[in-house]
Amino acid sequence: MKISKARIAECSIPLPKILRLGSVEIKTRDYVLVRMETDVGVFGEAIGYPRGTPLFETVSGMARRVLGKNPAMRREVMVHLELSNVPARAALTRGLSLIDMALWDIGCKQAGQPLYELIGGWRSSADVTVVAGYYVDQRSIADVVDEVGRLEDTGIRRVKIMLKGDDPAFDEKYAAAVAARMPGRVAADAHWSWSTLTEAKRTCRALDELGLSFLEDPFAATDMRLTHELARDLATPIAAGEDTFGPRVVADLVSGIDLLRVDATTVGGITGAIEAINIAAAAGRTVFPHVFSPIHAHLACAFPNLESVEWIPEESGADPLERMLRNVPVAKQGKMAPSAEPGTGIVIDWDAVEKLSRRHAMIEAGS
Repeated sequence: MKISKARIAECSIPLPKILRLGSVEIKTRDYVLVRMETDVGVFGEAIGYPRGTPLFETVSGMARRVLGKNPAMRREVMVHLELSNVPARAALTRGLSLIDMALWDIGCKQAGQPLYELIGGWRSSADVTVVAGYYVDQRSIADVVDEVGRLEDTGIRRVKIMLKGDDPAFDEKYAAAVAARMPGRVAADAHWSWSTLTEAKRTCRALDELGLSFLEDPFAATDMRLTHELARDLATPIAAGEDTFGPRVVADLVSGIDLLRVDATTVGGITGAIEAINIAAAAGRTVFPHVFSPIHAHLACAFPNLESVEWIPEESGADPLERMLRNVPVAKQGKMAPSAEPGTGIVIDWDAVEKLSRRHAMIEAGS
């Protein structure tokens, strides 16, 4: 069996409203989708965010280098691919992740098993953490509190809200109101809002009194030392890691936080995610995967130290995976089950992608 061709597309889907995170405005959700095909008809698929990187170009270049390779020799393919590129670039790590995910998808299909069973099933469903309160700048706090109440009524046991990040008074009032609705079961995402320990502490002192489940990403991924220092000063658990790559970086990060955020689309695919999860387990930390529930539901059902699956409901419009993927899992009574079909859970609707894509490529030998 050899990799014979690759299909790659880039989609940019307008959000129903402008999503504001502090000074950042997000008008579209951008995705790169990949399909690696073999000469025996088995194929593997993957999806990820470019997040400002030239991911389409990166994956296109990588695809040309893996044509003719045996996808069953996954680690050999990935190590050679990584060594043949300039290291320490964000697009590179995301590209490697998507190729690895597609190769795992092929492996699961060849084995006739869903991913969570292939890597050692632990449970058949996992708890869900819902991201709530999108577009809070265009809604009232009371409206978000009502949303959280409705989620709780459906069986959801934890929610996460996004702080504004540039308005400490609002963030304190907002987090306090939501935390009072679901005491001990509300997390807050600071989305890299602070650049100094001083400004972070000014907001976090008040948040520390709310009994939050965790506070996520107080600083940029490159400011690991500041994240560690803040974690030492707070009672609130600190979560970070969705943009990390490489076992040494993960190990350094885990040593000073409480909860590791793992994203298979950035950490090195399924291979990198498993590695990161095991590093966290060895350090006595739990893991909370970052979005992309079709694939992360499998990991949550394979490892005991994964807390739950992160889920952005379709009705929020904030992460429209269902417009490109088939069989996107949903929460039922606060739980999510991964797909039982052989594969990693990523099933791309290429007819829909063709209509949504702003560019695409088919890469074959000689192309």
